[in-house]
Amino acid sequence: MPSKRISTSETPAITLDAIRQLIVDFTAALEAQTAAMASASNPNRNTNLTGTPIVKTGNYKEFISCQPFYFNGTEGEVGLIRWFERTESVFSRSRCAKENKVTFATGTLTDDALSW
Repeated sequence: MPSKRISTSETPAITLDAIRQLIVDFTAALEAQTAAMASASNPNRNTNLTGTPIVKTGNYKEFISCQPFYFNGTEGEVGLIRWFERTESVFSRSRCAKENKVTFATGTLTDDALSW
């Protein structure tokens, strides 16, 4: 039977200052992305929405079946952005209700991210 690999290095703990900096960096990146999208010419964008919005009523089982991205807090700014994007995508696919989003999303936090 092959031996199991054992890691001798510890995962560095993420500090509160590092988390705050991630949030600042993410916010700046998100604002830049929003500005770029607003200034881009996209003929496929529908700016004249009509009709009644459909109420979304997904449950946790549907949310998990869409395989959300789990975030442990050590992935850095890029990992945080990917987590946000993937989680929003899963919310859409699973028909997640607005009032359940925070609860469902926090279920995907692991390790260091749980202490935020």
